Amino acid sequence: MRKIFTASLLTISLLASAPAFAKSFGYDSTIVEPLTSAVKIEVVLSEDLSHRANNLPKKLKDRHGSHRFNAGFSNNGFYGERDLQRLTERLQTKIERKFAKKGITVSDTASTVLRVTIANAKPNRPTFEQLSRETGLSYQSIGIGGAEIESELIAPGGRSLGTLNYKWYENDIRDARYSGTWGDAHRAFSRYASRAAKTLSR
Repeated sequence: MRKIFTASLLTISLLASAPAFAKSFGYDSTIVEPLTSAVKIEVVLSEDLSHRANNLPKKLKDRHGSHRFNAGFSNNGFYGERDLQRLTERLQTKIERKFAKKGITVSDTASTVLRVTIANAKPNRPTFEQLSRETGLSYQSIGIGGAEIESELIAPGGRSLGTLNYKWYENDIRDARYSGTWGDAHRAFSRYASRAAKTLSR
């Protein structure tokens, strides 16, 4: 009963804060020319997101204000190294597949680089690390998820060719019941990859 009660309180809390996510989406690019050569893709985590693998966010505004100071799921922290590594791999794979469909050649030896940073990501359900730290959580606990991606296309020699940025967070918690741990973040990855591929191939 304790786990169910805790999850219910968490759901109610997130429902109350849902309007804050209502306009948390958008794609922006400053790139004006399509790619004419192969590109190397590098996906990394932002310093802040890397910090959250084993900590709560440094900035208080990035926490949801849970009364439990060390609550990772409700305060956007303690994601775990494994989950964040899998996020970078998932985004890398998604970009490569979308680029291939648009005829963009991806090569680890290319001199043009698309440096992609996962600036922020929020899970729909507790990660393995969060579940191991908080006995009151269960996989039935849900929240609003999504991700923010920042990327820069860099020419040989280090000159910037422009940026491609995208962020999307779900605004209806009712959809979270159908998502896996990072369901909304994965959706954001797919949308970013599709838009980036279209921008660079036009």
